[in-house]
Amino acid sequence: MNNPLLFWTDDLSIGIDDIDQDHKALFDVFQDAYWISQTKADPADLYCMMANLLNYTEVHFKREEALMAASPYPFFDKHCGIHQQLIKQLKTQIIRVQNQQQTPKGFVLFIRDWFIEHIHGTDNRIEPHTRNCLDTVHQAITKAGPLAIQPYCHIRLVDDDPVYVELLRAMSEEAGLRAISYSSSVQFLQAPIYSRDIIVLDLNMPEKDGIEVMRDLADRNIDPTFILVSGFDERVLQSARQFAESKSLRVAETLKKPVDTNVFIETVKRVNRAHISNYIHAELPDLAENTLASPAEDDSEYSLSHPPITVKEIKRGLKQNEFMVYLQPQIQFSDGAICGVEALVRWQHPVRGLVYPDQIIPLVEQHGLMNELTQVVIAESIKAYQKIKAAGYNITISINISAQNIIDLHFPEQLDVLIKEHNFEPEYFTLELTESEILIDTSMALDIFNRLRMKGFSLSIDDFGTGDSSLKKLYESPFSELKIDRHFVSRMVNDAEANSIVKICTVLASEFNMTTVAEGVETQEEWDALKLHGCNIAQGYFISKPLPVDEFLSWATAYQAFTE
Repeated sequence: MNNPLLFWTDDLSIGIDDIDQDHKALFDVFQDAYWISQTKADPADLYCMMANLLNYTEVHFKREEALMAASPYPFFDKHCGIHQQLIKQLKTQIIRVQNQQQTPKGFVLFIRDWFIEHIHGTDNRIEPHTRNCLDTVHQAITKAGPLAIQPYCHIRLVDDDPVYVELLRAMSEEAGLRAISYSSSVQFLQAPIYSRDIIVLDLNMPEKDGIEVMRDLADRNIDPTFILVSGFDERVLQSARQFAESKSLRVAETLKKPVDTNVFIETVKRVNRAHISNYIHAELPDLAENTLASPAEDDSEYSLSHPPITVKEIKRGLKQNEFMVYLQPQIQFSDGAICGVEALVRWQHPVRGLVYPDQIIPLVEQHGLMNELTQVVIAESIKAYQKIKAAGYNITISINISAQNIIDLHFPEQLDVLIKEHNFEPEYFTLELTESEILIDTSMALDIFNRLRMKGFSLSIDDFGTGDSSLKKLYESPFSELKIDRHFVSRMVNDAEANSIVKICTVLASEFNMTTVAEGVETQEEWDALKLHGCNIAQGYFISKPLPVDEFLSWATAYQAFTE
């Protein structure tokens, strides 16, 4: 068993031909995978190799379980439980490889060694219970399907031009995926469609156009990944993408006819890799929280929350002081200096680990806890600012406030007292309010906004351009800062219209004597374009992800040393 070349020997036979054939085929796959793991293969290819091993294993287990169910085998439930546990272990091993805590070779040897032990132990129990029903168990395993990799997704081509459909089919096969074509959108909508599918959708079709197709699927809660294709100009394609996103549908790419072959193939491969990742991560929330510590550690959006978070948990977390703030730096374009931070709430759950705002804010708002959470964020932000000042940084801190705060006429005085109790001046605090929350009662909002400004606080209109009546709000309200929404920033390099919107926002802010902050800056190209437009401040992962307070201070020290 220590020799990696010794993958199959006759002593591994359990006496059931169908299962023995499966095991031999699996061990051949293990051997191929072992040699691949020894090469300097592309990480994406190694990832697919490991996913395929997992896939083969699950298909084999399905076949073996069908055989056991057709026999009087008394240990069926326990045996299935062992299978489920291995699948989770394999998924965990793959993630460990991703996080460089395991090698691909180690993964292959792990699954090989597990199967040898499983065959010698548990699988050898099956054969005596199948001797009197050989035909029945053979039929059962045949009905379960062959030992073959199940596709992670299908491509469905929807275009009324048969010549173009054939071209797309050929490109899909080049990407390694089987395509199903439809010359009618109505015919397509009558077919079984799944969220794991890739839909290549022509926008301009008879009967039902692409917009109607997407609306229909959204209404049925089916959310496949779309590649939108059209002979129309880029404006129509981008508008169609915005429509899809407004319906919570995923658009991987928009392509103008004639489609670029390389772009299409790479897009399909990218989406397929995402489906493979989803397949690997499925059901992992059932594992103990420390098994997959690494996703939380690298600040990814992957969550181990299971079952869903409850209001009772949130109330307990607020009471137990489990909420904290992470700080994301803000950098001036003019001189590259650190000029501020935004305080972003995080929940350090004792079981779930680090919980992000998008997982709790809807519940918090729905149950009237937003004001209480905001008070916690303000208190934690003041604590964070004490450390920032003590470290010698003379910068601002931005705090998100809720609509509930600006219907409380006492809020300006309460906040002013709280800040001054800690010997801080209000001008170092910027209060952010999203555009969509500004507001139902205009007179009350203006009352509170003006008193906050008169006390020295800065006011920032967040996510600018995504709400309603933006110019009217800018005209009426005493905002000192405008934050350009990441929706436009992330698209500005490749989307001329998004670029124009960003440019208009900077000009508009300048006319109103406001500072502009671009959020969601992730690339050098975005930084350069924003600087060219005259934007004042940048914030985003290109600079730094949000950090705990002490880590931010370490980052700031290193950043200053690097830029001096």
